[in-house]
Amino acid sequence: MAPMPRGKKVALRPVERADLQRLHALCQHVDLMLLSDSVWLPSSLAAWEKDFDAHLSDQDNYQFIIEADGKIIGSVQLHPRPNLRAGSGELGIGIYDPDYLGKGYGRDAIETFLDWAFRIMNLRRIKLETLASNERAIRCYEACGFVREGLLREDDYSDGAYRDTVIMGLLRSEWEADRRRKS
Repeated sequence: MAPMPRGKKVALRPVERADLQRLHALCQHVDLMLLSDSVWLPSSLAAWEKDFDAHLSDQDNYQFIIEADGKIIGSVQLHPRPNLRAGSGELGIGIYDPDYLGKGYGRDAIETFLDWAFRIMNLRRIKLETLASNERAIRCYEACGFVREGLLREDDYSDGAYRDTVIMGLLRSEWEADRRRKS
């Protein structure tokens, strides 16, 4: 079996049913979920397990657990599914363990994921959306090479207010040039 993608601080691996309890517990941090522009709704672990079982045989499930120090700290994925014909996908990431925020784990997970998406999956473009107020995430995405491509005004509702959404993108050619420059 081939080794799973590893970064300097994190390892990525497929989601297993046994991971759901930890993920579910981490996703109860409402403030962190609001930062990730997710709508937080109460959901039982049983509902998560049922959804997991329903999608178990999906061949287009591109979600990874992010592990650090031997424990689950978040997840990263292409969602809802990549457009393989166009070679593009949308990144979704969450570091849900507050002890791992602002310490480079998210950046390492993104860089590891991008290596998999561009080099292994042969994608040409990765895009993402984030709340314009999530400055920490935007700085992280820019450090990983993403550029701002647009702004959707009052596109989302979060924490009692309408919020702007920033659209960012990264082309494989830009990612490759950045890797050459750093080596």
